[in-house]
Amino acid sequence: MSRPRPAPPDTRERILDAAAHVFARKGYQAASLDEVAREAGLTKGAIYWHFRSKGDLFFALLDVQFQRHTDPVIEDLRNAAIGTDPRRALIMLLQAAFARLRADTDWPRLYLEFVSQARDDDVRARLAQFHAQSLAVIAGSVRTMQAAGLAPAEEDPELQASFWSALFDGLMLAWVINPQTDQDALIVRMVDLIWHGIAPRPDDSHRGNSP
Repeated sequence: MSRPRPAPPDTRERILDAAAHVFARKGYQAASLDEVAREAGLTKGAIYWHFRSKGDLFFALLDVQFQRHTDPVIEDLRNAAIGTDPRRALIMLLQAAFARLRADTDWPRLYLEFVSQARDDDVRARLAQFHAQSLAVIAGSVRTMQAAGLAPAEEDPELQASFWSALFDGLMLAWVINPQTDQDALIVRMVDLIWHGIAPRPDDSHRGNSP
């Protein structure tokens, strides 16, 4: 029996668009490929032509979202490099990145729900691969920041990438838990804390003993 003819070139995009709506509406766990097919106006077979499973479909969406959020960073870095205040430039970079995240309120919740599936060996392996790829992209941005004087030139870009990734993931989780948090103000305070360092100063040593 011959394999079915490939679907039209735009079918994959239709599936991804439909999946984004279904996942946002139902959540990852409750969503089904049947619903995605109905949303896209396609057969379930068309879904399986492009994607092996619901998890495979989600990872394709994850790639799209990551590209959507990271592409503007290059322009943001270019604009930040023009300024004369590195601290302010860093604040603006983080605030702009978080504004893009807030523009799609469903995605952070959906992503965190999917991460909870990491008990599955295949999901965990693919998440690890995606995480490594995202860190490589962030490290590239760090190198651009180093060249512009926005990041310490002597520190390992990969280490800095891990730091910024962890910080941003933490901010995202805090926002999902409490959307009322003023993330822009929090980013300013956190950058100031990082900028001035968290090591105790000599005059702080007696404060913990004060009555």
